Amino acid sequence: MELAAPRGLGRSTSIALSACASAQAEARLRGTSATAGAWCAWIDPSGSLFAPAVARAGVDLSRLLVARPPVEMLAKVAVRMAMSRAFAVLVIDVAGVPGAFGQGAGKGERGAPAAGRREEDLARWVNVVRKLALATEGSDGTILLLTDRQAARPMPLPVAMRLELEQVAEGRLMVRVAKDRRGRVTSPTPVVLGERAREKAERAAGSEPRPALSRA
Repeated sequence: MELAAPRGLGRSTSIALSACASAQAEARLRGTSATAGAWCAWIDPSGSLFAPAVARAGVDLSRLLVARPPVEMLAKVAVRMAMSRAFAVLVIDVAGVPGAFGQGAGKGERGAPAAGRREEDLARWVNVVRKLALATEGSDGTILLLTDRQAARPMPLPVAMRLELEQVAEGRLMVRVAKDRRGRVTSPTPVVLGERAREKAERAAGSEPRPALSRA
């Protein structure tokens, strides 16, 4: 699955962290009292992942592997980690990689390729995504690819699903299914993130906030 958000919007990271936390919690519920939870992995070549924020999102740091390979090794490391099938969720953050997916456009040139950027960079990732899909075929693992929604796209990535995210207010997103293997493309849908933001939105709409579900 591809999570495409404007560069600098951290909501795709928040959603990926929620996916990791949910996978770990589900593994503990399905296991015994001694089950520690599922392993997740995060490929973070830009070094932007902040451990305290990860912990606040409910992710068990002791079951999260963070890899920070050199940019030129990103694709190879991603495929090898996917082939291991050791992770319930594998997050690949390419949104912050200079030059990836046409980043570095000049002012007024939305999505324009950076100076000296070669188009085969994106073509290479098309092949990488195919390898990732083959590596996880038939498994229960999930791969989340974090990309820049505003980047140039000479060709679409062959992902099973592509979600486009845009923040319209604090705690509120517009989410659009831009691609789905079953053809279910949707128009932008408002989504409220976080319990406080949801309660605020319900009060603004004139309804009583619903009680939060406790995490057993």
